[in-house]
Amino acid sequence: MSDNSKILVRNVRDQDISAVAEIDQEAFSEYGTAEKPETFQLRLTAFPDGFIVLIAENEIAAFGCSEKWLTEREPALDENPMVTHQPDGRILCITSMAVKVKYRGRGYGLLVLDRLIEIAHREGCRKIMIETTHAQGLYLKRGFTTVQSRTEREASLDVMALDIESYGSKA
Repeated sequence: MSDNSKILVRNVRDQDISAVAEIDQEAFSEYGTAEKPETFQLRLTAFPDGFIVLIAENEIAAFGCSEKWLTEREPALDENPMVTHQPDGRILCITSMAVKVKYRGRGYGLLVLDRLIEIAHREGCRKIMIETTHAQGLYLKRGFTTVQSRTEREASLDVMALDIESYGSKA
């Protein structure tokens, strides 16, 4: 883990969307699960407080975006958050999260995840859900458990959840 004192985590801005989409492509195209840039723009519109970037070395090194749901369900790729995000929801779904390849191994993924957990607490959510192709180990470090495995776009995906009511103040 490197010195994290020179990084900044902040909310996404309109001008960040292209960099976020590039990181998403880099991270997920090999799995066939990269999403459209338009989806990220809609996520910013639907729930700006749930969409963050991590800045390192004067560039966007990682991001995480989320939305709130009323009920537990399977996430799906490229869903329209203008339909799925519910401001009164108590389940935070991390809809996408990735670290640029050149910044991996520095703990940035955990920093983004911890901030999303903080957002869930602040928003009064009771559970966090995420779907992942390959980062199960990252989520296990924060107490997530696998609740289901499924396939979409020929990719194997694990749906993982964290009950934040029992998570307490670990974040």
